[in-house]
Amino acid sequence: MKKKILYYASTVCLTLILLIPAVSQASSFNPLADSTISLNGFFMKGDSSLLTDGQVKEGTQWSTKSVAWLGLNPSIEIDLHGVTKISSLSIQADSNDAYQVDYWDKASSSWQHAWTVANVKDKEHNYVPGLVLRESGSDLNIVSDKLKISALSGDGMYSVSEVQAKGSPTPLPSALLLLGSGLGGLAFLRKRFNM
Repeated sequence: MKKKILYYASTVCLTLILLIPAVSQASSFNPLADSTISLNGFFMKGDSSLLTDGQVKEGTQWSTKSVAWLGLNPSIEIDLHGVTKISSLSIQADSNDAYQVDYWDKASSSWQHAWTVANVKDKEHNYVPGLVLRESGSDLNIVSDKLKISALSGDGMYSVSEVQAKGSPTPLPSALLLLGSGLGGLAFLRKRFNM
């Protein structure tokens, strides 16, 4: 009986030790860190490297350190270089405009709506001046390899200066194979000790 308790306790401890690095890596994963950003359409100004540089400064003028465009047609496309689970997004954009974030759904081969980035007003219902950071909350649950940001409504002059995300990489097939073989090995050892 003591051998069984010791065996199960050591198995649980070993499993937890092996999972700690994976959990800490997943919780601190920034899906946009190595992404490729494309500006589709005509942009008045646009340095796409500014969009994921981590620099957020509230109230900055709409045309300062941002990508800016006129009209609803241009879009910002972000290639995540692999399927990623995104739990929340933050976008710093012109406060008097609304934006739409879509994700690419491989199953339907189409863009699907993820989040509407609303315009920002103060208590007196006046627009807050400049660029303002808006956060989606942590309930997005997007699983995709691409994101697209486009203008939805506003004054016709749009700008985005920062896009941030939190998420976790989806398990790779090799990781699943390793997990499966480890569980199979544990089942074999359990059967062997029970005989």
